[in-house]
Amino acid sequence: MKDSNNPEKELNILQRIGLELLWATCRVMNYSPRWFRFYMFKPFAYALLRLLRYRRKVIIKNLELCFPDYTPNERKRIMRRFYDTLAEVIVDTICLAGATPKRDGKCINWSNGKEHLERTKGKDWVALASHFGCWEYDLLWTWQDPDSTFMGVYHTMRSQVFECFYRRLRNFSPNIEQVPMRETVRYYMKHRGQGRNITLGLISDQSPLLTVDTVWYDFFGQPTAFVDGGERIAMKYSLPVYFVYVKRIAAGRYDIRFDELYDGHEDIEPHEITRRYAKALEAMIRETPELWLWSHNRWRHTPAKQEALKERVKNGKI
Repeated sequence: MKDSNNPEKELNILQRIGLELLWATCRVMNYSPRWFRFYMFKPFAYALLRLLRYRRKVIIKNLELCFPDYTPNERKRIMRRFYDTLAEVIVDTICLAGATPKRDGKCINWSNGKEHLERTKGKDWVALASHFGCWEYDLLWTWQDPDSTFMGVYHTMRSQVFECFYRRLRNFSPNIEQVPMRETVRYYMKHRGQGRNITLGLISDQSPLLTVDTVWYDFFGQPTAFVDGGERIAMKYSLPVYFVYVKRIAAGRYDIRFDELYDGHEDIEPHEITRRYAKALEAMIRETPELWLWSHNRWRHTPAKQEALKERVKNGKI
């Protein structure tokens, strides 16, 4: 079932050198002790993010939208903690280079893992995750369920070097299939029912392209669009859907559980699964807001922009 397409073949010499240097550095980090990762490298990454004021305006704008009742100092406190979290996520991510169950299997405590294996045994299912904590750790589930294929859906990157780096990084298990978002439905239709159950892992808190048919959900009191590919596949093929609930328990360590959003048979209205996802995500963020990716320009699309788009389409300008 492995994708034969290898983007590394398209790199030029300088890009190949850059990729190998980056990969070698990350492999060294994977072997480094915890004290170096979190007491040497993480503070350096944190200081760099603060010094560069990384996406500060976007972060402040998002926090003002979501927490209007907080004081400016309270929002700044969340922002500082977010920078600390992001520094830790950078460390966690690069240390996955060449990850193995022996070295990295203790990063996650799957709180309802055994129960979840039982209830999804013999089934395809959808995991709706988010940019919360170290989201790359979600792929470690493949070590818990080696008999299934984890279909990791991702957005392609503009940088060819980083596109190749992340594809290599996520290839630590033979059960992982990396599928670009635009090919999700086609890929699942082609490979379903071929002897191995498929887990569709989607990070669904990203902002989708604005269209005349964009659906808006209430999220932190704001009309918000969500990627709904997971819901569309689940409804079409009667697949159960689970929300990936994440809780940080220590530096580089998380507790993850799967909360059912849809059992695959319930008679529900269109968009209800995504609505439940948005509600569960908001509740999780409110518990520990610094763990969410506030630097993403989440609300760049609005209903007003959609109306303007509809008008341009109506007048034949698009």
